[in-house]
Amino acid sequence: MEHIDRAVPSAGNRGRALGGFYFFFFMALGAVYPMLPLFLTEQGLSGKEFSLIITLGMLVMVVFQPIWGMICDRFKAERLILVLTLLLAGGISVIYPFAGSFALFLALFLGMAMFESSGIPIVDSMALGHVQSHGGDYGSLRLWGAIGFAVASWIAGLIAEKAGLQVIFWIYGLSFAVCVLLVRGLPKASVSTVKVDLRSGLRTLVRLPKFLLFCFATFIVFGVIQANNSFYGILYTSIGGSVAGVGLSFLIAAGSEAPVMRVAQRFINRFGLVTILVFTALISALRWIWYGVDPSMELIWALLLVQGVSVGLYLPAAAQYVREIAPEEVQVTAMGIYSAVGNGLGSMAGTLAGGIVLDLYGIYTTYLFFGIVSMVGVGLMALLRLMPDRLAERRV
Repeated sequence: MEHIDRAVPSAGNRGRALGGFYFFFFMALGAVYPMLPLFLTEQGLSGKEFSLIITLGMLVMVVFQPIWGMICDRFKAERLILVLTLLLAGGISVIYPFAGSFALFLALFLGMAMFESSGIPIVDSMALGHVQSHGGDYGSLRLWGAIGFAVASWIAGLIAEKAGLQVIFWIYGLSFAVCVLLVRGLPKASVSTVKVDLRSGLRTLVRLPKFLLFCFATFIVFGVIQANNSFYGILYTSIGGSVAGVGLSFLIAAGSEAPVMRVAQRFINRFGLVTILVFTALISALRWIWYGVDPSMELIWALLLVQGVSVGLYLPAAAQYVREIAPEEVQVTAMGIYSAVGNGLGSMAGTLAGGIVLDLYGIYTTYLFFGIVSMVGVGLMALLRLMPDRLAERRV
């Protein structure tokens, strides 16, 4: 079903296409998601209404990320699916500012979330296969996503301040259009000779204890990391920071991930995947605890750089770990489930739980709660070391 690649690009060009895809894909996300609550509030929606839109969007991503992965595993049509879904997501974004009502804003956002959710599991699988076949490391490719998000979260705010918040959707759509142009240069996912049955593939993953435990740990640890994006502005302004400072904070925090991702593989090779996963989870937990003890402005700024270590190391290690423990014939499905659990379900649960704690006890207790929950995730990550790797034994 792949008809998009008549000329075969070199391995170097594939690597550049992957880096460019990550940059523009996350530029789209960085333009919209930090500013979406502001846009919807400007359109007259209440806090409850825009929170419901964002939460349901996360739920749609949870549902559709593994579905796109299963479709790819079944039909081997990764690039075609990317082209169609990104064009549809970008097209919806262009008409989004004209929706005019809560029901339409909700329906259109759910459409964007559904089609956008194809991108990460598919391209992560391509990137991991590429570096396995041609050398290099995943972190050096994925860092371009961190750069794209950091640049967009800052630049989109500056442009929106002068041209209006509706411009963020044009940046989103144009960024996805560039991604579509880059799809032809992306590497093919490795084609398995095994016939894939979707239900049996899911049964295979469900029977892997390490995969289930890792997904649960990711749900906790990365869910809280994602929830921080919703609560950091409240924390920062509560200690006297400005709204402009919030945008600059996201630029610094997300930007710090890129250089760490560039050298992440060296640390993974030296210390091992599980050690890195435990370490990054612990760093995140300590960061939230420090946020919860009424920190000074100086400490807030200093701890922004911790995100480079916690996220910049965690993402490459987690993606590589999923690929190692999942059978070859369902690796895209496994990536989709992992991404949906951490980025979708975990983020949704962390945001909802954090909102309840915030209303009851305030922002500092919210971050103490995040820190305690993340420490549970640290313990779960550590348990991975004690579980037998039956998949590795089967492959020998």
